[in-house]
Amino acid sequence: MNQHEMTALDAYLNRAYKIIILMAPMAAMMSAVCFTIFKFIGWYADVNTTALIIFDISNVIYTSVAIWLFRTCIGEDGLLRRDRLKIGKVFITTVILIQWNFISYMIPAREWWAFAFFFIVLAVFFFDMKMMAVVSGGIITSIIVSWLIRADSLMMLSADYFMPDLILRIICISLTSSTLFALTHFGGKFLVEELEKYVNYDTLTHLLTRRSMGNYLQAAHEHAETGKTTFCLMLMDIDDFKKVNDTYGHDCGDEVLRYVAGVVSTGVRKNDHVFRWGGEEILVLLNADEAKAVAAAERIRHDIEKDVVNYRDEVSVHVTVTIGISAYRGGTSIQDMMDDADAKLYYGKRHGKNQVVSKLPADAEIGK
Repeated sequence: MNQHEMTALDAYLNRAYKIIILMAPMAAMMSAVCFTIFKFIGWYADVNTTALIIFDISNVIYTSVAIWLFRTCIGEDGLLRRDRLKIGKVFITTVILIQWNFISYMIPAREWWAFAFFFIVLAVFFFDMKMMAVVSGGIITSIIVSWLIRADSLMMLSADYFMPDLILRIICISLTSSTLFALTHFGGKFLVEELEKYVNYDTLTHLLTRRSMGNYLQAAHEHAETGKTTFCLMLMDIDDFKKVNDTYGHDCGDEVLRYVAGVVSTGVRKNDHVFRWGGEEILVLLNADEAKAVAAAERIRHDIEKDVVNYRDEVSVHVTVTIGISAYRGGTSIQDMMDDADAKLYYGKRHGKNQVVSKLPADAEIGK
C-alpha cells in the first residue's frame, strides 16, 4: 500500500503514534538531562543521588523501547500494526505515570502539580477513554497522595490560605481533567469513530470492507490455533450479476447487492462478520464448525432465492448465489482457507450455480 492509498484514519494513526511514541520518552530524557546538570552544578543539591541515577537509567530504557516501537510499528502494507498500537498505549501510559511520580517525589519543594496538564494531554492524541482514565486518574491520585504525605515540602501553601488554596487547586485540576476527558470523548466519537465507519464499512451495502477484515481473520485464526475454537470462511458470489447490470443497469445491480447483503447480515450470528469482498462477492467469517457453517449457508442461499428484488416497481429480479465454504483445520493458514473457499465457489459456479460447495470431488478441476 502506498501513501496515496491510505485513508485519513490510517494517516492520522500512523503520524500520531510515531509522534507520541517518541515525544513522551524524549521529553522524559530531556528532564533527566536537566535535573542531572542542575544536580551537578549544585542547583538541586537536595535531590537524592541514588534516585537521580535510577531516574536517568529508566529514561535511557524508555528511549530505547520508544525507538524500537517507532522502527517496528508499520507493517508491510504501510499501516500501523494494531499490536504495536496496543503496546504503544501501555508504554506511554507507563512512562507518564512513572515519570510523574519520579519528579513529584524526587524534587522537593517544587510546585510540580502545575505541570499535570502537560502529562495528561499526551494521552489525548490517541482518543482512547480507557487510556485517558488511567493516566489522569493515576496522576491526580498521585498529586493528592503526595500532598497528604509531604504537605510541608510539596504544597507550598501559606498557613493563612491553606484550605482555600487547596480547594482551588483541586478544582483547577478537576476542571483540566474534565476538559481533557471531553476532548478525548468527542474526538474519539466524532473524529475517529466516523473515520472508522468510513474506512471499515462499505457505503453501499453497509458491510465491513475487505481492508478491515485482516484483524478479524487473524484473531479467529489465532484463537483456532489454541484448539479451543474453530471457524469457517464462506465466500459467495451473486449468480449472473453482470447480466443484471447489463440488462437493467448498475442502479438495479446496486439494489441487488443491498438485498443480498441484508439477507446475509440477518442470517448470521452477532459474533460472525460479513465483508464485501469485492464486486458482487461477499465473505463471511463464521465462528462455527463445518456442519453449522454449511447449514447456515444453505439457509442463507434459500432465503435469497425465495424472494425477488423489485426495482422501482418496474422490474422483478430473481437472485441466487453460489457459496464456497472452507473450514479451519490444524495448521491451515488464512490464505489456504481463502484459496480453498475460492476454488469451491468457482467449482459451484461452473457446475450449475445456486448451490453450497463444502467439499470438492477428488477429480475436480479447481482452476477458474
